[in-house]
Amino acid sequence: MTEAPFWLVIATVASLTALVTGIRPAIVGAICLGLIFAMGLWADSMETLMQVLVATVITLVIGVLLGIASARSDRFSAALRPILDVAQTMPSFVYLLPAFVLFDVGRFTAIVAAVIFALPPVIRLVDVGIRSVPPTIIEAATSSGSTARQILTKVQLPVARPAMQLAANQAVILVLSMVVVGGLVGGGALGYDVVSGFSQGHLFGLGLAAGIALVLLGIMLDRLTQGAGGRAPTRLR
Repeated sequence: MTEAPFWLVIATVASLTALVTGIRPAIVGAICLGLIFAMGLWADSMETLMQVLVATVITLVIGVLLGIASARSDRFSAALRPILDVAQTMPSFVYLLPAFVLFDVGRFTAIVAAVIFALPPVIRLVDVGIRSVPPTIIEAATSSGSTARQILTKVQLPVARPAMQLAANQAVILVLSMVVVGGLVGGGALGYDVVSGFSQGHLFGLGLAAGIALVLLGIMLDRLTQGAGGRAPTRLR
């Protein structure tokens, strides 16, 4: 991502967005990446983008598994609820402490902190999405001889698709919001640029440009994930 030609990355992202979401979000994503390249922060932005994507994938894997377990077991959901409540009320800087103690300074520490920060909303959204599946649909699948695994994979998860897409959108945005915080523990890239820029007067321009680049990355990722959710009902009709 950092060494590939910028035009190839932009074309790939635009093509993927057009296939998943639509032409208009693809144009928006291409413009955002073009502005990032014009500001001269391409390498740091691509490094940040890859960290965000890695953290988002980890968050979704863990969040979907725990969300499914929570939706299928009221006892597990009750035990998990106070943990999620506490996690969602703590300041974002607090998540750096356990990650820093366990993994020391580095990019992996920033990724772990971002995953911990983004997990609670993803778990809740997956839980609510699966629980919101109409009982009549589940009864119809059960009466036709479907197993519990088949009901989950072929009925509940497809019907709860809007909630899953919203969970993916929130995971991306929440992980991206931790980039600056991760810059304090060795996350590097745009997070470090923002921290350096606003802590040292002579680097203020760099910090401001890095902040704008983060906003542009957020818009591009939001259009991709949110737009995909918007097109789902059209396919169903």
